Amino acid sequence: MSIVSLMRPGCVELRLPDPEQLPEELESLWRSPVREARPVRSVQCPLSDLREADYDAFFGVIRVSGAPARLLSGALATTVSTMASLPEATAEPALHQALDAARLAPVAEPGLTSNTPPQQRWIHGHRLFFTLTQAAIVGLQDALAAPRARSCGPGVQATRVFLRASAAAMRLTTSFPRSAYEHIVRPSMTPPQHSAQGFSGLWSADHRVLITRLRAWGAMHKEICRDSCETRRCLLDAVDEVYTAHIDICERFVGDGPSILGGSGNSLHTLSILSKRRGKLL
Repeated sequence: MSIVSLMRPGCVELRLPDPEQLPEELESLWRSPVREARPVRSVQCPLSDLREADYDAFFGVIRVSGAPARLLSGALATTVSTMASLPEATAEPALHQALDAARLAPVAEPGLTSNTPPQQRWIHGHRLFFTLTQAAIVGLQDALAAPRARSCGPGVQATRVFLRASAAAMRLTTSFPRSAYEHIVRPSMTPPQHSAQGFSGLWSADHRVLITRLRAWGAMHKEICRDSCETRRCLLDAVDEVYTAHIDICERFVGDGPSILGGSGNSLHTLSILSKRRGKLL
């Protein structure tokens, strides 16, 4: 399988930890010295799954070992700041709420503008989505590692904030015309421009791990809390917001046509099924 990055020449790749190596406590993010001048000592460790590695490469992501909390904190501050410079981002306060939840501040990054080409908006928006997904994983792991009495505490509350910011990231990523998606963005993910068949967000390693953590938290919560739990309801609403944003994007760009992944001929129907399955995890 050919792995090709479509980042523009000179654009710095985004370094992220393997999602399986993320810290188990939010405190690790809060204490991470992201503003230190010295670089993070790390070794590149590509994902072993070829499809996940291909997905990373398309969006200019490299996986590295060493200091995962600091890597994630730096990536989160950078990617939020890059997308938050868009004019329409003023209507998405969830982005800065995500920084607050991670106890981070915006950084001085060359941000995107209304003139940024759709392909670059697509790539940078996904990079933001990856970092927010990793932050949500840390939040869930914090909740899972805490004493059961705190399973509905700060970890899961932060997860809700990160997921709501993920929905905002989706909306910002796709705020360009359908014609640009049809003629520029979608062809870049399909042969002959991209050799891998069936390119899909389901190839995301971060998404894979997020689903396992949502399932684990849902199973634990079921044993110790009632279905009427307000924290569970808020988390479920956040998951629903993410999938609603995805469905809205699919409806605008693809309609009832097939996704790149294939399978069902109706991509909206496929997404609706996935959304229901994700809700059942909680």
